[in-house]
Amino acid sequence: MNTMTKRRRGFTLIEVLVVIAIISVLVALILPAVQQAREAARRTACKNNLKQLALAMHNYETTYRVLPPGYIHKPGPNGSALAAANHAGMAWGAMLLPQLEQPALYRQFDSNVPVWDLVNLEARETQLPVFLCPSDPWSENVFVVRDDSASPIEQYAAASYAANWGPATATVNLDDTPLRSQGVFYRNSRTRVRDITDGLSNTLALGERTNGPLPGGTSGGGHASFETSWVAAVRDVDDLADDHGHMVLFETQFRPNQIGGDDKGLSAPHIGMCQFALCDGSVRAISEHIDADLYNALGTRRGREPVGEF
Repeated sequence: MNTMTKRRRGFTLIEVLVVIAIISVLVALILPAVQQAREAARRTACKNNLKQLALAMHNYETTYRVLPPGYIHKPGPNGSALAAANHAGMAWGAMLLPQLEQPALYRQFDSNVPVWDLVNLEARETQLPVFLCPSDPWSENVFVVRDDSASPIEQYAAASYAANWGPATATVNLDDTPLRSQGVFYRNSRTRVRDITDGLSNTLALGERTNGPLPGGTSGGGHASFETSWVAAVRDVDDLADDHGHMVLFETQFRPNQIGGDDKGLSAPHIGMCQFALCDGSVRAISEHIDADLYNALGTRRGREPVGEF
């Protein structure tokens, strides 16, 4: 009887390489879709944060008949070494804590002393998710440091959102002249809804800003990164009279993600656009290429400028 030898048939090298190539193509096609889906989910979560903050502002206005101040400023005692420094500092984010279901944290702040006083350390370093955009890689578990020579280091919990300070011009520097703001929020502001005569749906309230590097590198003022906190605007230890309103406020002089802008502008982590809460409580995505005059018009509370589609 003839015996026949059976040969086992396996995969050839070419077949293995073809399969690997097909899998690689499929992964290359699927990964961008997965990343886009994740970014869409993060963008939606960011939008919900802005909606919560806008709703909290309206609840604050219902209670006090004014919107929260951009930040509180109180001069120091005459003759003291820190007389020129702001002896308050709490900002719109801190003022909204009771409306954000954080009354216990709000009570931790002692408003009788500056926010930079040691007694306020634990409260000012508290991270809150509602102030953080999930797409922002720069602000979670990060602090805005104001004095690294202090013991302990004086620092403030970072945030991803700033409030509308309005437009600045070549002759109006809002850091130097904070009360000349045309926006909704500024030093010791007490803006009422009826003061926003441009229309609530045509006026910006909040915008996105990370704590990452400025687009295009260092600004003309020497800043390389944004300084964004929900807690307060506090004095510069090297210039006590500068209360750093831009820690919590943004100017519309600089469009979102503008190359060569300033740390008083905005920097959204979403590609090509920035999300805003308007004064009517709605949330809109606005292109970073928005017309400069239109963007400034959205920044004023009573500029009487015509506002078209945006």
